[in-house]
Amino acid sequence: MDQKSTTYTLPAKLYHENDFFKVERDKIFSNEWQWVGRSELVKNPGQFITAEITNIPILIIRDSNNILRGFHNVCRHRASKILLDKEGKCKSLVCPYHGWRYGLNGKLQNSPYFYGAEDFNPDNFSLFPIKVSEEFGLVFVNINVDSESLTSWLGPFTEMVNRVYKSNFVFHNEITFDVNANWKTYVDNYQEGYHIPLIHPQLNKDVVWQEYTLINTDSTSIHSVPPRSGSHEPGSFGWHFPNIIFNAYGRGAVFQRIEPLKPKWCRVVYNLFRPSDVSEEDFESNEGQYQKEVSIEDQKIVPLVQQNLETGIYQAGPLSPKYESGLAYFHQLLMERIGIGE
Repeated sequence: MDQKSTTYTLPAKLYHENDFFKVERDKIFSNEWQWVGRSELVKNPGQFITAEITNIPILIIRDSNNILRGFHNVCRHRASKILLDKEGKCKSLVCPYHGWRYGLNGKLQNSPYFYGAEDFNPDNFSLFPIKVSEEFGLVFVNINVDSESLTSWLGPFTEMVNRVYKSNFVFHNEITFDVNANWKTYVDNYQEGYHIPLIHPQLNKDVVWQEYTLINTDSTSIHSVPPRSGSHEPGSFGWHFPNIIFNAYGRGAVFQRIEPLKPKWCRVVYNLFRPSDVSEEDFESNEGQYQKEVSIEDQKIVPLVQQNLETGIYQAGPLSPKYESGLAYFHQLLMERIGIGE
């Protein structure tokens, strides 16, 4: 950030306007990689997971040749969702509306009692594909099939994760919260440590928040804050545009995503991982509870900010060059992606 001139937040209206939410869906979330689940849930042929990205339903499935595939969860006949469960296993993909059946590779196999016209060709009605890849034991998808590779997209985020994420880590649990706030309001909160002393009392005891620093590069923000003497909390922090977060707490690690649901609602999803030699009870009573406390503290303040962003009183506010450069970088990337220069 240029310290000679004040940088301001995004205009308040962008945190609640329906039209801008649609622009974000089309310009950002239809083109960026998104973490949607864990690889262990789709390790065998026929196993699947489903998800939604800004209300766009998708499915990921392991086919008979052990290839992980991604599709829009949309039947080519009358647009019904095909898979209704969040996860499971199947031998084929059968639409619950009229029974059209697709192979695990997305090819239309059967359209019972359809009696198609002479020019009807099943080969023309395969499921719409999306891009899928795996990293860190997680499944990522990109709706844009012509997008860059996940490896290229992740950039320095990968190095930051690999410094902490160990091969013996196992899945601990998933925590999900729905929050009455725009997804950007929640990202803004993550992208600075300025609020630590007032919002996070325990975290404030564990770190020297005044020495909080950020490195913003390649669509990634690497956060760093030194621990106080005797503290093992927290560890590394990192964010990748637009909504993927990695935290290390004590002995474990946390992947987090902030899902846009509506202009004024988001879902915060945490997947916690622990070393295999640490018991579930031990980890939950320490790192698990720590993560929950920090999250709940954020969830109390973020909706209050969202409410005031919608009043029409506040238009924009100044950002601290020292502590809020992460917000400025996030806002810069967002405006670049949607084609609006600052």
